[in-house]
Amino acid sequence: MRRALAIVVLAAACGGKDAPPVRPVTIAVEARLPSAPGEHGPSLVAIDRSTRPVPGDVSDGTMLADADSCSSCHPDAAAQWSASAHSFASFGNPIYRVNVELMRHDLGNATSQHCGGCHDMPLMVDGMMTSGGTIPAEDLRSHSGVTCRLCHGIKSTTKDGNGSYVWSRAPIDAPTLGDATSIAQHKAQVSVTSQGSELCVGCHRGFLSADMGMPVHLSGLDESGMWRNSAWTGNGMGRVDKVAAKSCIDCHMEREPATADELGAKHGTLASHRFLGGHTWMASMRGDEDHLRRLRAKLEGAASIDIAAARTELPTGPTWHLPADAAPVTPGVRLSLDVVVRNLLVGHRFPGGVLDIQDTWIEVEVADRQGKRLASSGLQHATDPKDEDTHVLRTLVVDERGEVLEEHEMASFRTAIATQTIAARDAQATRYAFDVPATLAPSQLPLRATARLRHRSRTLAMQANVCAAARTAEGKAFLVGAAGARSVELDPCKPQPITLIAETSIELGQGAHPSMARPAWERLYEHGMALVGTVTERLEEARAVLDVALAQAPADDKKARAMVLVQLGWVASKQGRADDALALVAEARALLPTPGPAVLDAIATDALARVWRWEEAIAPAKACTERAPQNSAAWMMYARVLGSAGDNAGALAAAAKGLELAPRDPDLLRSQATALAALKRPEAEAALAAYDRFRSPDNSAELRIQCAADSTRCARDRELVHTISLTPAR
Repeated sequence: MRRALAIVVLAAACGGKDAPPVRPVTIAVEARLPSAPGEHGPSLVAIDRSTRPVPGDVSDGTMLADADSCSSCHPDAAAQWSASAHSFASFGNPIYRVNVELMRHDLGNATSQHCGGCHDMPLMVDGMMTSGGTIPAEDLRSHSGVTCRLCHGIKSTTKDGNGSYVWSRAPIDAPTLGDATSIAQHKAQVSVTSQGSELCVGCHRGFLSADMGMPVHLSGLDESGMWRNSAWTGNGMGRVDKVAAKSCIDCHMEREPATADELGAKHGTLASHRFLGGHTWMASMRGDEDHLRRLRAKLEGAASIDIAAARTELPTGPTWHLPADAAPVTPGVRLSLDVVVRNLLVGHRFPGGVLDIQDTWIEVEVADRQGKRLASSGLQHATDPKDEDTHVLRTLVVDERGEVLEEHEMASFRTAIATQTIAARDAQATRYAFDVPATLAPSQLPLRATARLRHRSRTLAMQANVCAAARTAEGKAFLVGAAGARSVELDPCKPQPITLIAETSIELGQGAHPSMARPAWERLYEHGMALVGTVTERLEEARAVLDVALAQAPADDKKARAMVLVQLGWVASKQGRADDALALVAEARALLPTPGPAVLDAIATDALARVWRWEEAIAPAKACTERAPQNSAAWMMYARVLGSAGDNAGALAAAAKGLELAPRDPDLLRSQATALAALKRPEAEAALAAYDRFRSPDNSAELRIQCAADSTRCARDRELVHTISLTPAR
């Protein structure tokens, strides 16, 4: 919903005393209020009903579920789609069925359209999501998911999420082969090229809200927002980071060789309709070894892992060893190892998707010279569904009692306690500590420390629930239905595949050989970057590591030195040392081509804003939006700075630009509401109501405290760069 606001600005006068008088210029700026659900609420799906109806008695849902008609001309695309997670997005997927049926039970059938707008359109358009009956296990519509005719029938999307697209119910006309005009008409009807990655946004951004009968608003997956704010679009603001531009399609629809029968091929290749990501469980449960192999290849190397630093905990205080290679090992003394994971290739958070039931974890083990294990962490996670002593890259969500929810019970979600997943190109550190055995002999040195990053699609607790549901009468009926409708055999009870994403080893103690695989400065840079995320009281750790990284960076490598200086700038800003931060930014800027990346202006803005130097912050905040125009956080900073400096009209304009990218961002909604109120606009009340509706729950802090008091894991995971004690080997 939009309401236009006319803002009067004065045109700058040029020339001398004879210059014409300044005249007011009216610029229309739109205040933006989030869209409300329509006929298929809580989803935001809209259907274009102006098109001609489906011939005969074929329902819209039946037409949507029909992939066979497309396969006659597009056999490669259809075969690839049939192996994809898109094609198993609906009730035929045992994982999804457990969650959506739980929602239907807890919140009512109509509310399940929240899911249906993206997962179940063949069912939803025929009214089967809202009917009082059960979903038919044998119906093809229950097993079709996101189909050819859905994606290729979408005419427009918005950035709202929750199925924010307009679908045309017009049947797709089959072309007459050999008739150039007919083929051109068909291509024009099904083409989504002009939408590009925007086609993905409507369903890969999701949130829970009052429209579902929820007492809170919570953001869920947001692949599109994280990607748009990242270096992969050129809009990153966290670091000096230049990578080749990548879109959703570039990563998830890479071109592959096509057969001669595939009429959609171009120059012998086709944009893959496998939509490869990380859903190895679904491929495994139906025994698709080829698809599983491709998924694993996609995951391997997506993130890196490094044992970057060691700390010896002496009575006089900790002593850093940077990098960790060949750090001294003293019997009876506590040794800590900082393990750093960096999201290298994933354009959004890693792992992505549904963050609260992801299962990517770290294993660490320390062994002596003969290979005898001395201590470890995470090795039991592969088989223990109750393991809470392992660092897992996931989000902890709690219910109204502050208890962690393990099985994606959306109706009970109240707030997110901690997020240990990693943003695009970002890094995360976890500290592992162990007491070196007092009996350790010199002959056992050097020690070998190994760290691994492993991935499994879903937690074992979630799988146990899915497996149990599949063994019920209803679950068995859907497995039979999948065999009949899709000719697939599904076994959700078989062990999930585990993929090794990355592994590293170093030697410690006397006789150790340092690793030469990567430059030391680069390893320390990533370590320092990870430590920048820690609490203020520990930021000196980041500063100490980054100082060493800067000292070791090649004197003639301007970019390397600028990268480290930028992270030192973030440290100074967070510590409230504004002038130091500005000096570090200036030093980094001098090393980089003009005008430099957006991060330079982001740090300057942040540093000045923290000490309320609002007028000075305006210029860098504006520059940040110019260099990262698709980053909603840049517009949020600019709106906040302008509003704090008293420029309410400018703040409103900046907030409106940001809300185009992130329509329910609470900080942007607040800036908009504040500006409208200051300008005495009639939209102010509605804008404030929108902010109240979509802001963080009032009791979030209380629930975090309660969770931390009741759960060791909760207390630990709330803190970035937390410490895990390695378990001594028996």
